[in-house]
Amino acid sequence: MTTRSRLAPAERRQQIIDAARVLYSDRAYDDVSTAELAEAAGVARGLINHYFGDKRELFLEVMRGSILMPTQALPDYDGRTLEERARLTMDWILDAATTYGQAWVAASGAANLHGASDVQAVVDEADDRAARLVLDALGLPDSPHLRARLRPMAALTKAVCREWLQRKTYSRDEALDLLTDSVLLFVHDHAPTKEVP
Repeated sequence: MTTRSRLAPAERRQQIIDAARVLYSDRAYDDVSTAELAEAAGVARGLINHYFGDKRELFLEVMRGSILMPTQALPDYDGRTLEERARLTMDWILDAATTYGQAWVAASGAANLHGASDVQAVVDEADDRAARLVLDALGLPDSPHLRARLRPMAALTKAVCREWLQRKTYSRDEALDLLTDSVLLFVHDHAPTKEVP
């Protein structure tokens, strides 16, 4: 019988999320039982309910953590043109996809497989956050209209990253070129024509 170490509640909660992330990285939601989640985390089944309410809430927490882009510092944009900013930003996103890689790509791809409104809400939140990040990086105003123009870039970015990281049909440079050209196209009508300060 395995003895469980005593952890602070926040640490225990994170331990469960980390174990669930591993299981969900290559298996669908319905293929993972609560008993398996508890065993992988080294906790009693009741702790899943204690910390998350139920298995679905744990899954949503894993999704939320897996598909939100990281908040690491953006590159230095001082004196860069819009085109340079776009390339640097897409390069930064590809770096993040490499670092958070398979979990992010698998989770972002799996999001559409479940179709439930709670999963879609998590995906929408992540896509909106990504649009705000890109607008800020490009030096463009955070307006509802521009965010709406950029949110579809999230789906394209996830698809390109799956092609590059999982299917190996793109090189990193091809992925970078495609995403840079695309983001410029999405903001074309609203982009400043001069260098962004």
